[in-house]
Amino acid sequence: MPVFPPEIWLQIADYLPPLDVADLYSVNSHWFDIAMNARYRQISFAFLNRTMLRDLTRLRDPAVARRVRTLHIHPYFVKEVLEKPHQPRPACLLAGQRPPHPHPHSLRGRFRLAGFFRDQKRLARSVRTSALLECGSPTDLLRTMAEVISGLPYITHYHIAWSGLHSIQDLPVPFLAAAFRPSVLQLTLEISLEKTAALLCHTAALENLEELDLFLRLDHLCLPEEYERILIDDLAPAINRLHRSLQKLSLRLCEPLDIAPLFDSLRYMPLLDCLSLSIPMVRPHLGHPAGLGKFLDRHSHSLSHLVLRATELSGDGLTPAEDPLSEWINDALTYVTAPTKLRSLEASLTLFPVEAAAMCLRRFARTLHSLTLTGRHLPYDRVDALLSAVRRAGTGRLHTLRLGAVTLSPELVDLLAEKLPTLRRLELLIKDVVGAEGDFPLYYDRAEQDDSQIGNFFGEMETRRYPDWGLRSISFARSSFPYRLQYAADYRELFGECIPSIVKN
Repeated sequence: MPVFPPEIWLQIADYLPPLDVADLYSVNSHWFDIAMNARYRQISFAFLNRTMLRDLTRLRDPAVARRVRTLHIHPYFVKEVLEKPHQPRPACLLAGQRPPHPHPHSLRGRFRLAGFFRDQKRLARSVRTSALLECGSPTDLLRTMAEVISGLPYITHYHIAWSGLHSIQDLPVPFLAAAFRPSVLQLTLEISLEKTAALLCHTAALENLEELDLFLRLDHLCLPEEYERILIDDLAPAINRLHRSLQKLSLRLCEPLDIAPLFDSLRYMPLLDCLSLSIPMVRPHLGHPAGLGKFLDRHSHSLSHLVLRATELSGDGLTPAEDPLSEWINDALTYVTAPTKLRSLEASLTLFPVEAAAMCLRRFARTLHSLTLTGRHLPYDRVDALLSAVRRAGTGRLHTLRLGAVTLSPELVDLLAEKLPTLRRLELLIKDVVGAEGDFPLYYDRAEQDDSQIGNFFGEMETRRYPDWGLRSISFARSSFPYRLQYAADYRELFGECIPSIVKN
């Protein structure tokens, strides 16, 4: 075996599927280390089975525990442990003894023997499928989990999903909070608001946390006044304890909820660089718009990235919007009075209103370097309206645009070149291609568009040149997964001829 430095083996491993990497542990000591890292880099505790118990045993070894970087815990198995009766194995099996066999020579004995084998198969199947026989008492399991998780020294990404489970109350808190340590950089919580008080009182241990992703659910166990108290007295202090390190805050709600008191109670976080919001389509959205507006205004000097999307999730299922979300967005933006330093805006237009996106552009476009508007088909007039909002605010800083899905036409390219002359990088999600704006796209099957329309587009574009457009890079993708864009290489060659500034690969 040739002797290579560890970096070479790591480069080779990057080109192999993870399962193949795990099978190469016996090649040499370097591959053993790589395979062990691949095997234990991510650990998940969600189902009480033999795999989970085996992982708990292996992770007691510090040489294994130090390899874990990402930990997922869904503590729903605690309910199973508490509610399922623990039946000990038959004494003869525990002692390793073989049960007495019935005499096989008589007919009655043969039937008894067949019944014995059938019962043994059922018993074996039960033993294989239930780890409850091996985990001891519920107290033993919870104590073991707390000990093992507290011994994982280098966790950087921690994911918890804990909602519902009214009967187990705060039993998971000791082992969930056992992983709260300075090494954790990203914490993702899908959690009932009622449970945040017990768990997040331990956030002081997350002194280096950079990203917090909160997906708040409601168990509907409290009155509205109690939810407001939890937001102010429990959740806000837990986030405020992270103010020295927090760089990204993501907030999603399972249903509309007035969280304006939470925004009002959050202190200024000097390192907060990115805010990601999923806003319910129905009232009260995120509560009084002043809550979000003043929070944005308070962080106008630190926020560089804003991600906005809308959701139809609600406690009552899919519910149509009672009023336009754009009105709520407009009201929230009136509270943003300080000059902002926002450099990147991303709006998922699947549900987020285009009108609301245009409002955000008029407010923030002056400082934007990067803009992403995706999630729905944008006809020519919609693209014109959005780019006009950017143009009115000033286009000198916008260098990157990701747009789509669009119907690609020569007129759309003209519009982009006219409205965004300083653009450097363009990514278009293309739904279809036409030779002239207003043509109806034709398909000869579900995936492939009529070649004659694509040919018409190429013919029109071959006569166009954009010598004053500073575009350096352009890329295309098909919005309808998994179909690939037809003639992708031909598009790149065509635009390379039309736009002299594009860097040739």
